[in-house]
Amino acid sequence: MVRIFQLLRFNPTPLPTVAALIALVLTGYLGHWQQDRASAKRAMQLEFDARAGESPITLDQLTRDPALRYRRALAAGEWHAPGQIFVDNQVANGVVGYHVITPMKLSGASTYVLVNRGWIARGSTYPVPPVVSIPHGQVSETGQLTLPTTRFLELSPQAIQGAVWQNLTIERYRNATNLDILPFVMLAQDAPTPLRAVAERPDARADKNVEYMLTWYSLAATTIVLWVVLNLKIVRAVDQPRTSAAPSPPESQDNAGES
Repeated sequence: MVRIFQLLRFNPTPLPTVAALIALVLTGYLGHWQQDRASAKRAMQLEFDARAGESPITLDQLTRDPALRYRRALAAGEWHAPGQIFVDNQVANGVVGYHVITPMKLSGASTYVLVNRGWIARGSTYPVPPVVSIPHGQVSETGQLTLPTTRFLELSPQAIQGAVWQNLTIERYRNATNLDILPFVMLAQDAPTPLRAVAERPDARADKNVEYMLTWYSLAATTIVLWVVLNLKIVRAVDQPRTSAAPSPPESQDNAGES
């Protein structure tokens, strides 16, 4: 009896293999990148928590160590009104607005520190920023030191339009104003009306990075599974039973008599 079997044979072909390899490298890289992003945010939060409990430092012209990031600080001096800028496209509770950045000339020095006095929504005069008053005379501020991000994308060559800036960096501000600026921005603890105080949380949305990481790694695993499945071929095999040898016929009596 002839029996027919269906067998699976793994027979990868060049084109699907190359495509799978490219997809695997890409998804693996993106998953690893998101994993690093989440780890970096958590490490920054640990640093933030450790420094937030330390006593505030008093800013002066020698306070220039970037390692002081996240430290609480005290600043005393006078506001430099001509240097106030509005950093655009800042979102708070789903509303787009500005961060109001005002330089403070430190008492007894020719050095300035940039103070983020708070967030304010765009007004009906946009793109002209709203009017934010600046107190005169000696003032003091308490806040947290932070560093402006240098990772941004600017699609327009007009990154600065009057007092409205698309992004803020210390170097850009120094070049635009020729002021001696400390390498920080201080987030004011208390914001005057109508501003809203800006706080920084380094690990914000780290859980999103974890979700993205799992998504990319899942896609990498799916790529491997699909590559294996698509390269499995069904092969038909025939099993033919062996035939036994036929018995030889008996010798005739005539032949036996002759012998």
